[in-house]
Amino acid sequence: MERGFPELTQFSAVSLKDLDSVKLMNRVDQKFILTNKQLHQLLPELAKHYNVLEIGGKRIFSYDSLYFDTPTLDFYRDHHNGKPNRVKIRRRAYIDTGTGYFEVKRKVKGYRTEKYRVKSPFLAPEIAAEKLLLRTHHLDALPIMPSMNVRYKRITLTGMHLSERITIDTQLEFEHNQRFERIDGLVIIEVKQEQVKRESPVIQLLRKQQNRPFGISKYALGIVLLNISSKTNAFRHKVSKIKHLISSHGAH
Repeated sequence: MERGFPELTQFSAVSLKDLDSVKLMNRVDQKFILTNKQLHQLLPELAKHYNVLEIGGKRIFSYDSLYFDTPTLDFYRDHHNGKPNRVKIRRRAYIDTGTGYFEVKRKVKGYRTEKYRVKSPFLAPEIAAEKLLLRTHHLDALPIMPSMNVRYKRITLTGMHLSERITIDTQLEFEHNQRFERIDGLVIIEVKQEQVKRESPVIQLLRKQQNRPFGISKYALGIVLLNISSKTNAFRHKVSKIKHLISSHGAH
């Protein structure tokens, strides 16, 4: 059914409407990194506990996120400096369904993620609903501008027995001013829950692989890889760990 990850045929499917019951716009997140090879091994085990999103016979979807920041990259710097309360702003295009959203993501006390969004055409100029969302969050006075595109393929799982959503991102590509970087073979798994539930099957399976949470956003990763900011020391060791993971375990 799906090129690249035939193991997805082992999952029962859910629709986008079914997934709406697990939106988790206010949640806790945990990220993990692994390789394509490790994901191939993990998927059959996950199929026992999760359903997969399917739309029009597809189970892997293309995403394109355009991030916004200030000219001095204040949002990125807040993340780099470990500021507990911080913001991300992006337009996200769901390529396969032709839909898009303008989003404000807030990290609260470095722990919870709150997401607010309005429907938005991806390549259109800023619209009234976007301006209102920025004004509501007291961000309208900031000189924000497009900063970087992040493109990837995503698989979305939902728990059979726990209220949790799992996203699995592969084929990551970063673009800034027509410069591109890719990390072939990297997989980012994000576990999204209302509260931390250690009985989560995916977390338990990852722990058996000695895989621990790995805190870096795709936006920050792209900033480092593309050398957009000179302030990268807090993330350099994480980028090195990613490269070592791929070289030692194999990308495929």
